[in-house]
Amino acid sequence: MEQIIRYRFNTNPRRGLAVAGIFLIKAILAVPHFILVGALGTLAGWAGYIGFWIAAITGSLPMGLQNFIAWYLRWYTRTIGWYTGVTDVYPPFEPDPKDYLPDLDPPHNEQPSRGWAVAGILMPIKVLALLPHLLILALLGIAVAIGSWVGFIVVAFTGKLPIQFQDLYIGTTQWYARVYAFLFGLTDRYPVFDLEVHPTAE
Repeated sequence: MEQIIRYRFNTNPRRGLAVAGIFLIKAILAVPHFILVGALGTLAGWAGYIGFWIAAITGSLPMGLQNFIAWYLRWYTRTIGWYTGVTDVYPPFEPDPKDYLPDLDPPHNEQPSRGWAVAGILMPIKVLALLPHLLILALLGIAVAIGSWVGFIVVAFTGKLPIQFQDLYIGTTQWYARVYAFLFGLTDRYPVFDLEVHPTAE
């Protein structure tokens, strides 16, 4: 297992937020973060593509580009964590909030492979290599979308969000982060096919 996400189980989820989730009010509250995540994702893709050219020519990848891509992946992780109910604390509009969970510890590529950089320049090659992951993530994304709504109903009636639901949300988010860290050049290690996660100790 390669765990790069830190999180804690939400042992006392708020029923009010769960009801807001059932009626899509929570989705509306998350819109500012969804917009930012979408914009950051687009820019991170361009940063990764520029990085492939630099890595192919120089053999190194500027830390500024890596940090920007990591910024996107961390913001995505916090947004999904809040929307699915792993935390009830609304994500702050900060690039590096302190003590907020869930959060991501992204990899950094100190010695990028020129071969993978060239594959990144010829983007369809790298995407093709990731096709099995992308197909699985599409299915997991559907499961998370349905599961989060079912989870809102469970919390509204019971006051508890099953840990299996939380592990699915975070496991899928971590899988996504590993895949896109590889796609954008933060690591040359091909991502593992693994949903397993363990919460951070209190």
